[in-house]
Amino acid sequence: MSEACCIEVEVPKPIVKKTRMLKFKGIDVGVRIGRGFSIGEVKAAGINIKLAKQLNIPIDTRRKSIHEENVENLKKFLEQISEIVNAVKTKPAKNIPSGSHQ
Repeated sequence: MSEACCIEVEVPKPIVKKTRMLKFKGIDVGVRIGRGFSIGEVKAAGINIKLAKQLNIPIDTRRKSIHEENVENLKKFLEQISEIVNAVKTKPAKNIPSGSHQ
C-alpha cells in the first residue's frame, strides 16, 4: 500500500496516579503512564467502547477512576480525528474553463 492512503495520528497516553507506598508514609508520589483509559474516562469524552476499540484507544477495564486530564486528552484526540476525516471527505473544487461563454 502507498503511504498516501493512511494518516497516522498518535493516540494519547493515559495518565494514572502511582500507588502509595509505606516507605513514603502514604505521601502521593506522582503520576505515571498507565495501561489504558478507564471506561468512565472514555464515556466522559463522548466515545463509546466499540468506537474506542476501532480507533485503537487502549482501555483498562480494571481501572475505575476518572482523571480530568485523560478526558481532556481524549477530547483533543477526537477533535484531531474529526478534523482529518472532514478534510478527507471534502471534495476538491472543479476547474471551470474561463474562456467558454455561451
